[in-house]
Amino acid sequence: MKINSRGRDYWVEDHGDGPVLVLLHGFTGSASTFDVMLDHLSADYRLIKIDLPGHGKTGPLGVVTMEKFCHDFKRLLDQLDIEEITLLGYSLGGRAALSFTMLYPEYVKQLILESSSPGLETTEEQLTRQAKDKGLSEMIQRDGLEAFVSYWEKIPLFESHQALSQDVKRTLREERMSHSPEGLSDSLLGMGTGHQPSWWGQLSVLKLPVLLITGGWDEKFRKINQRMSELLPEVVWREVEGAGHTVHLEKPIIFAKIVDDFMIE
Repeated sequence: MKINSRGRDYWVEDHGDGPVLVLLHGFTGSASTFDVMLDHLSADYRLIKIDLPGHGKTGPLGVVTMEKFCHDFKRLLDQLDIEEITLLGYSLGGRAALSFTMLYPEYVKQLILESSSPGLETTEEQLTRQAKDKGLSEMIQRDGLEAFVSYWEKIPLFESHQALSQDVKRTLREERMSHSPEGLSDSLLGMGTGHQPSWWGQLSVLKLPVLLITGGWDEKFRKINQRMSELLPEVVWREVEGAGHTVHLEKPIIFAKIVDDFMIE
């Protein structure tokens, strides 16, 4: 269904009963990103899945900043009469989940971050990343969606996808190809890592249970999450061997058990 927030229509899927688990996908993903993993969850949850700005059935909304999305997300929860959630985000969705938790902690009971970060620490790093994302945005607009997806699926971050089955690879590419060039371009310029607030200095004051999940092959995010685990007051860090950046896709059964165990505690 579509839910409106301040003139922006978001695609939201709402299924099941039980504790509320909200899922936020990564860049080039959609509400269906976690579907393979969800088949292996043993407990019953009320699952809320959202297509982020520029993605899936939400589609292009213009350049939406991280702060604007978080405010829209709060209004969506209010319209659904949801007061308390466990929030799970992957990569871009993890950065959005952490940002929402920092801005509206009263809504979040537990936070699960997969292959994510608190942003960039210095202005220099942010400006460098903004320039890189601007270049990617221009590539999408200039070369088209298919050329960008072909480039994106070959970046080193997704090297571990070579081990995925042909069916999973095909589904993943279809998901990436379901977006519009305008939507992905806007996402980079609005919610890219270089544009979001840096939360490194506030991790130590986050007073709720946090679960960090990374793949053993994802060296960059293993290092980031090790630092995060040292700063967060109430944290569990799970490293999954034999997986890269997309643990939920590469090791869905293990990922689902980690989530179930954390939700039950």
